[in-house]
Amino acid sequence: MVFYNGHRLTGWATHDRPARGARRRECGLTFVEIAVSLALIGLVFATVLGTLIILNRNATSTRLMTNAREVVQRNIETAVGVPFTTSNVPSILAITPDTGTNWDEGIPGNDPVTIYTSRDGTLKITGTLLRIVTAEANSLSADIRRVTFRLTYTLYGRNLSYELTTIRAKDQ
Repeated sequence: MVFYNGHRLTGWATHDRPARGARRRECGLTFVEIAVSLALIGLVFATVLGTLIILNRNATSTRLMTNAREVVQRNIETAVGVPFTTSNVPSILAITPDTGTNWDEGIPGNDPVTIYTSRDGTLKITGTLLRIVTAEANSLSADIRRVTFRLTYTLYGRNLSYELTTIRAKDQ
């Protein structure tokens, strides 16, 4: 439907044709618009990639700390659960110097202790498990021992450690 108002075209058909003598606007994007769009996309991509790398490092660090805790806790539980009498002092409860001694978890040649091995076996993280057993002074002169296990390892160039301590007395 077209309406005429004098010599001007009005109504629904005005948008279908450009006015006489008017320049028609070109459709499309300019080089500057494309460059700005690509720069913004690149900035978002770099931010997302950086965030994913940080999240991956944090996940790796947490996984290794969990594995280190399991190794130390396993040895603490062994020290608490092993029979300990006057006639039977297990090696895990033997008194050590105050600086401690390396502990191979009772498995000869297991020093350093394996904390993590990748699925394909290409990456292996190991650490040194230190055992410190000292006599605890008490008013009853009972044989009470403080047992500490400390696992130290290196991740991303940082020295990390996990340590647990317990007290153990002889069985009755």
